This record gives sequence, C-alpha cells and structure tokens, in this order.
Amino acid sequence: MKTVYIFTHPILYGLLLLGAGCFPWDAPERIPEHASVEKARADGSEAIFLNLHQQGLSELPADLETLANLQKLSLRGNSPSSVSPSIGKLSQLMWLDLSETGISALPAEIAGLANLRWLYMSDNKLATLDPAIGELAKLHYLNLDRNRLATLPAEIGQLSELLWLRLNANGLTALPEEIGQLSALRRLYLRENKLTDLPKSLSQMSSLTDLSLSKNQLERLPEVVTQLEHLERLDLEGNKLTALPENLGSLTGLKWLKLERNSLTGEEKTRLREALPDCHISF
Repeated sequence: MKTVYIFTHPILYGLLLLGAGCFPWDAPERIPEHASVEKARADGSEAIFLNLHQQGLSELPADLETLANLQKLSLRGNSPSSVSPSIGKLSQLMWLDLSETGISALPAEIAGLANLRWLYMSDNKLATLDPAIGELAKLHYLNLDRNRLATLPAEIGQLSELLWLRLNANGLTALPEEIGQLSALRRLYLRENKLTDLPKSLSQMSSLTDLSLSKNQLERLPEVVTQLEHLERLDLEGNKLTALPENLGSLTGLKWLKLERNSLTGEEKTRLREALPDCHISF
C-alpha cells in the first residue's frame, strides 16, 4: 500500500510541510494514500488521504462525501467547473488542496469544514473570497497566491488561529482593517500587489515575524510597521520608497531587510545601516 506521512501535532506538521525547517517537529505516523474513492472506502482506515492530483476530473466524485474519515484531499491540477457544495460535508477534513483547478468561487458550504487546518487555493481565478472563509476557525495556513483578488472580506479577521497567509500576485489595492485581528499570524506574504498603504490595525499583529511587501506601490512605509516588535524579516523590494521611518531602529529583532529597486539616497542607506547594525540590509 502506498503511504505518506502525517505528523501527530497538526500545527507542527503544517509548518514542516511549508518548508519552515526552523520549527521543532514530532515523529510521524502513517496515513494511507489512495487515488480513488473506491480504494479509500475499501481501506476502512481511521485517517485517509485521497490524492486525485491531475486526474482530469471535471467535477468532484459524487460519492466523495461517503468517506467519513477523510482528513486530507488533493484536487490539484484538475478542472472542475465549480466546487460542489457537498464538500462542506467532509467534516473531518484537515488538509485541502484546490490549487491549479481554475475555480472562480468557493461555495458558502465550505464553512462546514470545521476541522480544516491547511487550505491551498493558489493559481486559480478567484476575484472575490466568500465571507464563509471566516468560519474556518481552526485554519493555520491559507494560500491564495496568483489569483485575481482586489479586496478581502472583513471576515478574514475571524481566522484567529491563522499562522501563515499567502496573497502574492493578486490585485490587492488595500487591506481591510479587520486583518489586524489576526494576532496569531506569523507570516504575511503580499508580494506583487497594488498596495499604496497599510491599515493601522497591522500593529495588532503581535506575533508577526515575516512581512513581504515587495513589488507593490508604496511611496512611504507606514509607521505602523515599526510597531511590529517581533518582526525578523521585511521585504520591501521594488516599491517607490525614498526613505523609511525615522524610528525603524526600534525593530531590534529585525535580521533581514530587503530594499533593492527603490529610490533611497546614499545618505538614507547610511542612516539605515547605523540604525540597524545587527540587520542584514540589501540595497
């Protein structure tokens, strides 16, 4: 039987999957992997991984909801016209990959996935995000890279256990104030959007260690960033910055600052080096 590994501690497992090798992790346990609903149903295991990656599916299997123990589901690389509302019945699901499926919307029934920890939806056609996303109270990781999002619903602030949020290469022009409610968030990736400012509520993200804002349209870095006391990595490459806040040196934990392709003067570069002597700065 073909197997993959899943870790006993869900947060640590998710972080390891995402390549965050600096985190501790527990010993793995085995979870059966199957390539069809029929084989998964016949297995009868307490935890099931259904891997339907690139099987040419135009819709979800009609009998998918019969897998009461389904914990992990990959539909990556298929081409369903939409995601069936029946997916909300998979109440034990912890890991769902809908990347590269071309979907343009999620059904509100996704709110039924009360145990979901990891949700991958990159490389799709999502122009809006259903407010039901806020019902996924246990979500730790959300990947929305390379979609068509111009805005985010206020309900995203309800994801109180979210640790990692990826929104690279969308069309975001602003972030909702409610995003500041993500106080557990550690990594926020916003590369290649159209942001000109950041919400004041960002200061509430007391756990944030990584913030990527490269290739946006920032002409100034808001003072609110200097209040992120646990920030370690800040990527500002490819904006329109001519100077950074005077009190940037208050970020004593900052280890890495990326500033290539901005319009900083030589004097400003010298000031930054002096203000952050223990930080690696690339201009």
